Amino acid sequence: MKISRNVLIALAAAAASAISGASAATVDFSGYFRSGTGASSQGGKEVCFRMPGSIAWFRLGNECDTYAALSFGSTLGTVDGTTFKAKFTTAYGTQQAANWEQSSPAFREAFVEATDIGASMGMPALAGATLWAGKRFYKNPDIHMLDYTYWEVGMGPGFGLDNVDMGAAGKFSYAMFRVGDFTGYGINTSLGGYNPELIGGGSRTATVHDFRLQDIAVNPGGKVTLGADLVMKSNRSGTSTYTQDVVQQITVDGTTYDVVVRETKTIDNEAGRNGFGLTLSHRQENLFGLGRFNDVTVQYAHNAASLKGFGFAGSNDKRREWLVFDHWVIEPAGMPISGSATIGLRNATINDKNVKDFWIGARPQYHLNNVWSLMSEVGYQQVKPEDEPTRKLAKVTLGTQFSMGKSVWARPAIRFFLTHAKWNDAAGQAGAVACTGRDCNTAVDTYADKRHGTTYGAQVEAWF
Repeated sequence: MKISRNVLIALAAAAASAISGASAATVDFSGYFRSGTGASSQGGKEVCFRMPGSIAWFRLGNECDTYAALSFGSTLGTVDGTTFKAKFTTAYGTQQAANWEQSSPAFREAFVEATDIGASMGMPALAGATLWAGKRFYKNPDIHMLDYTYWEVGMGPGFGLDNVDMGAAGKFSYAMFRVGDFTGYGINTSLGGYNPELIGGGSRTATVHDFRLQDIAVNPGGKVTLGADLVMKSNRSGTSTYTQDVVQQITVDGTTYDVVVRETKTIDNEAGRNGFGLTLSHRQENLFGLGRFNDVTVQYAHNAASLKGFGFAGSNDKRREWLVFDHWVIEPAGMPISGSATIGLRNATINDKNVKDFWIGARPQYHLNNVWSLMSEVGYQQVKPEDEPTRKLAKVTLGTQFSMGKSVWARPAIRFFLTHAKWNDAAGQAGAVACTGRDCNTAVDTYADKRHGTTYGAQVEAWF
């Protein structure tokens, strides 16, 4: 069948007209990733050193995975002064061991927000306020050098009203999230870690109500954030079942083998407890004229609430937990130095069992020029469980990096590092101190009878 040149021209013109007449929104692409390679003093791939029982770790030269989060967003349009935007984010993580590493993506964000809803509603009190719904990262302040997000209430889908101007009282935000029970999730290894089963039909959940007052000016250059998270139990009655892969040993003709047995387990959908969390944070800009900021934060959690604000679905634990920390980032104007430092103390009593968690450390950088810098990180941690000896771990990293600018936040950054860690008997006997792989879930047993170790390599970290 032959198609004439005139017919082709007509079809092309019609297609171009249809495309130009359609309303196509611009898509913005952003993301984060890190990846690296290296080895350890015991051979094999690079290792990381983590304190058993601690909620955080010093991350420079101490990350052993490849991780990426990719986000796509778009401004969809504006109606009567209210602008609608959409965004979704997927995340990936691998063992950092080969070129081809299969990864099941995690769907982290999928939400729409309407900014300045006051304009279209004719309500000046809501001028600049944002209404949103879906699944999202919600504010999520962190101590970057620890990779610790200390207020991470959005652990499930939700909705909220953000950025309501309250004058001298700051800006008010409210959000509600539904958090599910993760018992039994991600254990179907035949599906690459993805398990489509919803435990008990979603019967084990908790509802979290998050209230915040932000940007309360209290002194020159200083602002306070106040927050409360109310966790409400919300389980159905009855029981829930889930499957779990369990490794068992069998002996055949005198040889012992590990076999994987899939078991079906049942859990009671007990009512659980309510709970609440409180957060008070003060940010001082340009402390002592050294640039950037200093954060002092105090948090408290009770019963079914975590320190981070999210809820434990179906939890019957009696929990009293508090955390106080300082996070300081400096970038003195006109000087070739920058850095960050942190110190923190956590005290948790769960079912009458107490544990204390302490850390202190710093990450200084010296910038030789706008790209090349020398870097280091020194950190010390200790954990003291009740009626047990104190676990101690010290870690130091030395290295150099090539980054896009003179800043703590300059990315991308290509780093070359050497990390050495030392720990005591109590830490070594409490669990694996040396680990590797995705989320450091693989213990490196050659360090089990040692009390120090070294790892070295190269890493890139980028966000855009």
